[in-house]
Amino acid sequence: MDVVASDDKEIKDLDEDSIWDLIESQRHIITNKVRPCHVTPFLRQCHVIGETDEEEILFAPHLKHRCMRTGYMLDLLRTRGKKGGVAFLESLGFYNPEIYTLITGKEPTRDCSSILVEKGNLGLIQFLMNEVMKAQKWLGEEKCHKHRLHEKVQSLEEQNQKLVTELKGLKAAEANLSRIKVDWNRHHNEMIRLKEENYQILMRYTNTLQEKEMSVTRSRELHQQVDNLTMENKKLKLEFDVERRMSAKLRDAFKPKQDELLYLKEEIDKLRLRIQEQQLNPVTIDILEQDRIEALEDRQDLMKEINSLRLELDQAERLRNEYLDEKENMLVECATLKIDCDMYKDKITSLQTQVLELQKERDVAYGARDEAQLQISKMIMDKDLCRQQVIELQDTYRELNKEILQLRSSRDRQEKVTNNKTPPREKPKLKRLQAVNPRTISCESDDSCCSSQSDFYTNLKKTESCESVSSVSSSFVEPPSKESLYRRQTEDAMEESFRSFLQGPPPMKLLSRISLFEFNGDGILEQIEIIGGNSTGIFIHKIKPGSPANNCDLESGFQIMMVEYNGKEPKKTVLEDASLEEAVWTLKQIKGMCCLTIRRKGEAYQTLVENIEKKISTSGDSFYIRVNVTFDKENGAMGGFTIQCNEILHITDTVHRGGSEWKAFRVNPNTMADMDGGAIPNYYRAQQLLIGMIQNMAQQTPSIKKRDQKTSSSQNKLVRIVSTDKSQRNPLWLSFDCGTINPDKEQDDQPPGNCFTLMPYSLVRPCHPPSLRPVIIAPTRIGKIVLEKLKDKAEYEKCASECLNNAEYAEKDRKGDILGVKEVQNLLRSCYTRTAVEAVVAKNAHCLLELGLDCVKRLHKVEIYPIVIVIRLCEKNIKKIKKILQKYGVTEDLLLECSRREEAYLDTLPCLYNSVANGWSDLDSLVNLVKAAIKDEQKKIVWIEQAPL
Repeated sequence: MDVVASDDKEIKDLDEDSIWDLIESQRHIITNKVRPCHVTPFLRQCHVIGETDEEEILFAPHLKHRCMRTGYMLDLLRTRGKKGGVAFLESLGFYNPEIYTLITGKEPTRDCSSILVEKGNLGLIQFLMNEVMKAQKWLGEEKCHKHRLHEKVQSLEEQNQKLVTELKGLKAAEANLSRIKVDWNRHHNEMIRLKEENYQILMRYTNTLQEKEMSVTRSRELHQQVDNLTMENKKLKLEFDVERRMSAKLRDAFKPKQDELLYLKEEIDKLRLRIQEQQLNPVTIDILEQDRIEALEDRQDLMKEINSLRLELDQAERLRNEYLDEKENMLVECATLKIDCDMYKDKITSLQTQVLELQKERDVAYGARDEAQLQISKMIMDKDLCRQQVIELQDTYRELNKEILQLRSSRDRQEKVTNNKTPPREKPKLKRLQAVNPRTISCESDDSCCSSQSDFYTNLKKTESCESVSSVSSSFVEPPSKESLYRRQTEDAMEESFRSFLQGPPPMKLLSRISLFEFNGDGILEQIEIIGGNSTGIFIHKIKPGSPANNCDLESGFQIMMVEYNGKEPKKTVLEDASLEEAVWTLKQIKGMCCLTIRRKGEAYQTLVENIEKKISTSGDSFYIRVNVTFDKENGAMGGFTIQCNEILHITDTVHRGGSEWKAFRVNPNTMADMDGGAIPNYYRAQQLLIGMIQNMAQQTPSIKKRDQKTSSSQNKLVRIVSTDKSQRNPLWLSFDCGTINPDKEQDDQPPGNCFTLMPYSLVRPCHPPSLRPVIIAPTRIGKIVLEKLKDKAEYEKCASECLNNAEYAEKDRKGDILGVKEVQNLLRSCYTRTAVEAVVAKNAHCLLELGLDCVKRLHKVEIYPIVIVIRLCEKNIKKIKKILQKYGVTEDLLLECSRREEAYLDTLPCLYNSVANGWSDLDSLVNLVKAAIKDEQKKIVWIEQAPL
């Protein structure tokens, strides 16, 4: 039931509740019909609202529409009491008299009593003068606007006439373009026919060359056989002559000599005569007998000497015969060498004549090829000229079409504006504009342009839509993948080469910046030898002669950018930033035909080869890792090189000694310089050792576990559990979409679904913060106490928190300004913002943050790298600060529980941290240790763990 003011009482005589009851009874009508922008100037003159209140009513972001602004204005006036209600009713009497009559039941008096009370008659006159001046100013603007619209309509009509004439010219150009297309198609068909004829001629020419080559090789083989037969005949003749001479010498040696026979006969006759003379006398016979016996003995001695001399003679003759045989053999060999020399001379002369003939044939072929190339280049130049003319005409056609559409749309809008009555313009007021993404506008315009292009232009330019999935220039928030970046580079190179080709490139340029080579890749590592790594690129070092890789004109110094091959399904792997181990494993998987994307980088290859020869480096690999497991003598250390968990190593060779080892060096934490080094297990081997170590730890007895827990605070950590999804890539291999790959086995040998998720190594990158880093102390319960002590020290300042409601928190969180929430009270949140931290850092001071370890990743996203100090607590340490804990209302059990809960976050931290264990007896000594740890961490280089790709 509506409440109406009584006739006998004025509005001013009513009390506050009665006035607002009248207003609230018609609240729905007021919020729908009253415009706050009309009423607020009057209310401000009545001093019931200020300038700030007026701006909040008109432009507050949480007030979405006019009804909400009017309701908020009524609520604000309600807080001003009776004065606010009377001023509002008087404003309704000025600007909305019908609503005033509906509420009060009276006609508006318009006496401005509220303004008269506040400012007097002079103030009222000033207010009315201001309103009159505003109305005159608005009327003048309307007249100027009407005059401008009239002029614009006239200019648009003139432009319309010009466009009509241009449209006629465009139709003529379109007819000319169609004629050019017909001519181009005819020339294109003629060019294809000439290409086919040229191809057939080349095929016939190559067939004749092959037949000629076969005949030449056959004649060469026949000449070789004839020469071999003549040489064998000469050798047999020489052997026959030697045998004949040797047989004649042997016959002469066995014939007895005549002089020796005559001498022996005369001696026999003499001996017979002497025997006849001595037969008569027996004494003489005895003497002769005795002489005969002595002569026989002397004869035997002489026979022995003769036999020994004969033996020596036979030996001398045997040696003489051997030397003669050797002499004969040497003569035979000399003769054969002379024959071979003559034969080779004949071959060389025949080869020289053949080479001269081949040179003549080659010159003829080169001349024919040059003539064909000249003809083809002329045809291509004519074709390019026609193509360029077509493209230019299509561009002009599209631009003119676009201008016509724009002019038509603007003319239609103007016609609508002139035909319809222009409503009275309101006074200009501030508006909150919505941000527009220019990429979407460009994409929409590009789509509209692409829709009007012909098929020929689409095939020529190879343009893609902005909404295509395979688009290189993506407008999504996610970063582009590695294949997308590589495809962008290759397509840019192809586009540049195409543009330069249209402008007329030099005709003799054969190799572009990126080339493709296709050949049979079975056993490709036996065909080529590769060197390099992720920092230099993968280069071809040596090529086996006669291999398919050598036949397709691959050369040393070519960089392998990408590999395409067919396994169980077509695969494409980018090797531009791959390590040597990854490249070797990829090439091992190739079976059958493969395609290598090659780029020539001679200077980089020569530098790499010189560094390897000078033993400056052993490969082109160079990256840094964080070790997540301790390898000592008991847990798989290689060659005495032990590494601890959370150490930073510099990897310089991923195929060390040709096996499953990496060459690694420890890194100086302050200068990044390489220190002592050695061999460590590669990623797959380290993962197997990590799993075995975890199994051994799981099989330990409870007593051993309890003993290890007692000593864990004083010893280095053995294992840091870091895992990654199976669907994600190996963080150290950038080209495969599986968790872990054994580089020593074939991919087909890997059991399906057997990808481990544990990461023995994490990929890290160095960072050098230019200023003092913020500080986070864990556990948070004792961290708050230590931070309260540190905030009064020099170079330390506690960060100020901001209280935000839900809307403000959501807005800042969307922008990424929220770094962490300190505490929540009702609907307000106490938060640390990026602006507050940067303000403290700008003062060259350590910013003290009361945040947990779960906020470190959020800080890293905004490139703020805090110093994390972890205080190791036990029951013995807690008793030393028991009184201080009671002062802050923290019990021992609560502190231990907080320490255990936050210790689980240490493995997930993307950076290193410093631990403070024993060595403190009270709170002051603990603060001193924390200060020393902060100073030490500030000097070190920050190693940021890169998330798996």
